Amino acid sequence: MNNVMKALAFALLTSASVPGAVYAQQGVALFGKIQDENGNPISGVTLTLADRQQQTSSNAQGEFSFTGITSFPVQLRAAAIGYKPVLLDLNTANWNAKKGVRLLMVAGDNTLDEVLVTGRRNNSYLTNNMELGGKFAGKLKDLPQSVAVLSKEFIEDKQAFTTGALVQDLAGVTEASSYDDVVIRGFKSGYETGVRLVNGLRSGYGYGNSYYNSPLTINLENIEVLKGPGASLFGDIVPGGTINMTTKKPLEDFKGHVNFAGGSFETMRTTVDLGGPLDSAKRILYRFNAGYEDTKTFRDVNRQKRMMIAPSFTFKPAEGTVVDIDMVYNQFNGYLDRGMGIKENNFYALPRSFTLSQPSDFYNSKTFSLSARLSQRLAEHVSLNLSYMKSIYQEDVNEHRTMNTFADAPHNTIMNMRFFDRHGRDYTDNVVGYVKWDLLGDRVDHHLVAGIDFAQYRGDKENQLREARQQTIDGKVVPLTFDLNNPTYTTHDLTNYVWRTGVAYPFLSPYKTTGKYIQDQISIDDRLKLIVGLRHEHYSSETLDGQNRFHATQNALLPRFGVTYGINKQINYFASYSQGFVPVGANFIQNYKDYGADKPFDAERSFQVETGVKTGFFKEQLQVDLSLFRIERRNMLIATGAINDSGLPEYRQSGKALSQGVELDVRGQLTREFQVMANYTYNDTEVKSSSVPSEIGQSLPGAPKNMASAWLKYVFSNSTLKGLGFGAGVYYVDRKRMDNSIGKDSDGNALWGQWPSYTTVNAAAYYHVGAIKMAVNLNNVFDKYYFLGGFDYTRAFAGAPRNIMVSVGYSF
Repeated sequence: MNNVMKALAFALLTSASVPGAVYAQQGVALFGKIQDENGNPISGVTLTLADRQQQTSSNAQGEFSFTGITSFPVQLRAAAIGYKPVLLDLNTANWNAKKGVRLLMVAGDNTLDEVLVTGRRNNSYLTNNMELGGKFAGKLKDLPQSVAVLSKEFIEDKQAFTTGALVQDLAGVTEASSYDDVVIRGFKSGYETGVRLVNGLRSGYGYGNSYYNSPLTINLENIEVLKGPGASLFGDIVPGGTINMTTKKPLEDFKGHVNFAGGSFETMRTTVDLGGPLDSAKRILYRFNAGYEDTKTFRDVNRQKRMMIAPSFTFKPAEGTVVDIDMVYNQFNGYLDRGMGIKENNFYALPRSFTLSQPSDFYNSKTFSLSARLSQRLAEHVSLNLSYMKSIYQEDVNEHRTMNTFADAPHNTIMNMRFFDRHGRDYTDNVVGYVKWDLLGDRVDHHLVAGIDFAQYRGDKENQLREARQQTIDGKVVPLTFDLNNPTYTTHDLTNYVWRTGVAYPFLSPYKTTGKYIQDQISIDDRLKLIVGLRHEHYSSETLDGQNRFHATQNALLPRFGVTYGINKQINYFASYSQGFVPVGANFIQNYKDYGADKPFDAERSFQVETGVKTGFFKEQLQVDLSLFRIERRNMLIATGAINDSGLPEYRQSGKALSQGVELDVRGQLTREFQVMANYTYNDTEVKSSSVPSEIGQSLPGAPKNMASAWLKYVFSNSTLKGLGFGAGVYYVDRKRMDNSIGKDSDGNALWGQWPSYTTVNAAAYYHVGAIKMAVNLNNVFDKYYFLGGFDYTRAFAGAPRNIMVSVGYSF
């Protein structure tokens, strides 16, 4: 039987039951699932009801559904690039009301000139659909919000081992340091408010001390950034945007891939990706991802070893029941890189390898997370979803780090130092439960989601910290310093250090937060789509004191509105309004004097208005989004850079800050051979009111006014050069203000420095032959000396010099 006959033979169904036939005569809500020859789901397939101008596409699980009621007979067309199109006649005799359409598509070369295609080939950078823990689902083109997406294929082409290596490719996002520390639409996301989501759940990444390490990409399918305040969906979220990491899912047929890579800075990497069924009925599926990296990095005294083991499982015990389990273990051994000092205010006075770390320092951390999700269909259009994630972060740290001051300011050649001996753990729990109800009508469809979220964060009671700022030399107590003109690297005798008393462990306030929310995604005549949501957040935290703990609660009501209108088949207009809420911990309310304030800190609020258009070109394979946004943030918490006697950082609150601008985001393919990822952001930020008068009118810290990036990849397919490909990228980041003041002018007004603008160029070459893929990536081709950012002249983070990475992979 040839491929076309095989596609038609498996195109549909078993025979329908009598009740199903009766229901079909009255009209049905058409749904189904699409798979390839190996039983793997096919996402992004375009399904069209002929002569009725109704269209939908399959999601990541290969499932699809049409809004409204469909009457039989009807002709269904399925098409995707890389697969033979299928045309199917549906009627009451072959419709199964319980299973819907079961469609098999076979691989084949077809340009599909007459069909609009939203499929994604294996090498395509385009992602059309997104589902974020059930709270935010559908075609990206239909969602009234800007979303930047990086696909697995793009991550592999860049040979990006951590998410930090990909930040420059996301519209409106830039690095603030070498930590998991980014700026989104002008606002920082990391440490206090940088909640990272994994499959829509709050994880242990990016918050508290875990933000010193960027997450690994080994087990990631996509990286998504939802722009603007997401509090109505996820609670306390910074206003710039929310980073979500979608993990790879178990497979219904066995597949595997191994990769080996090596390159500059004595870097060696290896990864493995395996998946398939564990039983013949394919009710138990698995995926196993693992990886290891050993590198000296371009920094002195900074060897790093990373390892990840990430198994996942899917159980299908009964029709309509799915259980997903994911486990991730991360281990890091090396040094905590605190950046470098800027000698004599000259950015380029020291080599970018210059470090403050000492050979006896170390930073060893472990992160473990366990997540489980139950998806249960309660009725034909009603489902229950329950999810749980627990994350544990553990660290053991010895580090010499700056006090954020110079001993000889303003000459800035001798840095004041302190030493930390720190051992601790923290725990993050997240529980999500919601019911989804699809109400399908003739003209209007409602997709209702109602649920409850609960999250908590706490540090271990046995966390320990020792701090020294002085040492004894020849019987004299002298301060710890580091001379940038005469650096000394040695193994230090800690018995000579003078240990401070009353030192506070630097974990954040323990908290519990509960959110209750309801949201309705409304579709009217397949052209007008609305999102209306409301969330109530109850936040409770307590101080870190051992006995007389102070408890504080904060509440917020957070609305969300959005509209999308299909101007035509190619262009969608959207507009939205959303609010954000970032509470402050009990320590900042009860012990505000410990953080340098003269009154308790207030919770932050933010408001965003966004509008724009989303378009599809080249048969919907190239998506172009243009958005205009305006975000207002009140009571923004800002670290001053000062350290008090207890070792705690001092903060202040900005009264009002504004971020507004334009984003252009391009992703997808011009042809099957030519892939494109590009973006441009103009972001005008301004401090409107502040406790520091000279800050009013300044831009926000770490927020460049202009950012742009472009990555192009071309792979030959129909010549003697078949399998050979090339990639090239250029990245530009405008100058940006430092976080902390660098001093005062003659009138006593605070001054801030600026990180210089920079442009870098990357390139790559690829070769595919059979199951083998080889790649060479050359980064920072012209060896530009540039800075990712930092906090002030005491903590600057230089970008890597020119470097090369060579890899070979084998798929089976």
